[in-house]
Amino acid sequence: MSDVCLVVEGSYPYIRGGVSEWVHRLITDMPDLQFSLLSIMPSQSYTREENYRIPNNVESIVNVYLHDYQFKDRFFKKRTPELFDFFDIFYGDIDKRPKEELEKLLLKLMNNRGGIDLSYAFSSRDLWNSMLKTYNSGDTSTTFLDFFWNYRFTFLPLVQLIKTNIPPAPLYHTISTGYAGVLASLAKIKFNSNMLLTEHGIYTKERRIEIAQATWLYESEEESMKATSSLGFFKNWWIRYFGAMSKLAYRYADQITTLYEGNKLYQISDGADPQKISVIPNGVVVNQFREIAQNRDISRKRRTVAYIGRVVPIKDVKTFIKACKLIVQKIPDAEFLLIGPQEEESQYYQECADMVNMLGLEKNVKFTGHVNVTDHFPKIDLIVLTSISEAQPLVILEGAACGIPVVTTDVGSCRELVEGRTDEDKELGKSGLLTSFHAPGETAAAVINLLTDDVLYNKMSEAGISRVEQYYNVADMVNAYKTIYGHYI
Repeated sequence: MSDVCLVVEGSYPYIRGGVSEWVHRLITDMPDLQFSLLSIMPSQSYTREENYRIPNNVESIVNVYLHDYQFKDRFFKKRTPELFDFFDIFYGDIDKRPKEELEKLLLKLMNNRGGIDLSYAFSSRDLWNSMLKTYNSGDTSTTFLDFFWNYRFTFLPLVQLIKTNIPPAPLYHTISTGYAGVLASLAKIKFNSNMLLTEHGIYTKERRIEIAQATWLYESEEESMKATSSLGFFKNWWIRYFGAMSKLAYRYADQITTLYEGNKLYQISDGADPQKISVIPNGVVVNQFREIAQNRDISRKRRTVAYIGRVVPIKDVKTFIKACKLIVQKIPDAEFLLIGPQEEESQYYQECADMVNMLGLEKNVKFTGHVNVTDHFPKIDLIVLTSISEAQPLVILEGAACGIPVVTTDVGSCRELVEGRTDEDKELGKSGLLTSFHAPGETAAAVINLLTDDVLYNKMSEAGISRVEQYYNVADMVNAYKTIYGHYI
């Protein structure tokens, strides 16, 4: 049995990104502990390649596929009516469910997980009655056919979670709410174990942003023609669904950690007990970047600007590309690197590549794909993030440790990363410039300012190095989690 079972969703070890890097660091820096992994992915196609070398202290990985359904028989052999009571948690008001009653229901389901039949879950009279009950309690102006498909897409992943063969552990550490939070809650109840929840980005906040922009969610013609900022029925449906997941995880977590105070406020507003929450910032291996900082040639002409991150809509890479066009008009030989994986949202990547061509930036802009970012830091003069949502981007900390200033949208903890969190931190000065999101002109102006003002650039470079060395050392982060783990295992 492992000491800690990490529960991750859409990340480690198959998808690269800040959360995956954080998980990998946590495991590798605690070689005396044994870990197991519950990795939740949309389907098996996402797990063909591990993008990280699995450390020796990971004893097992269980993959959970939310949308790979296997209907073995046309007709089911056993009824499990409590399954639909479980679904009601996510379609109704979870706060009205007494804790003891809820635990009894979840424990019964987990003890009977092997007997749950997908054919029953998808084609039984009990399913029909549950759907009718939920449909009639909501907005019946929507067609039942549209309602049916949304119901199906929400409840079948929940069945997959219940059917998961969870490895036993004294502590389940989930790295988000969402499906991972639900699975960790089920594991805690099944094995009477402990549960730690860590949120980098706030799951419900990020899902709200994605759902508001989603084109795959059906809206009636009447809804789509409304001159209003309100969302349609099904978009609100999905937001409530993910909100219930967060509330479930907040209820069963013994302790909750997050990266900065702003996240803590979001968690409290979504139903988390403030007494459970503590703030543990990200950190970087300072020594790894110190040599880069010391060897930087501050006298050379600055011209290389990098976006570092996944090429996905929530990072708003298109705003960065639009800003590149404006920058080139002032600094024609400027070079722009888009460093990071492209395969997660291949259609969005293609749209970004097409935009580069359309704006005539082929000679200035280069997509590198996934590379060792550390190898590129000596050549980078400025880092730019144009994200709609962030938590506490590691790339800002890593860049600052190398003496590279940043231009970033004022989201998540980016303001405190570049301007300081405490009074003592703020006295170090700013290590970058903040912009609004969806603002290519503002972003371009900030980049041009930093690339052409030597005094400002060097001042911000020195402030970033000092801030990371004093407040964001990875050893502090790892030690904080070692202390928490020691309490529960």
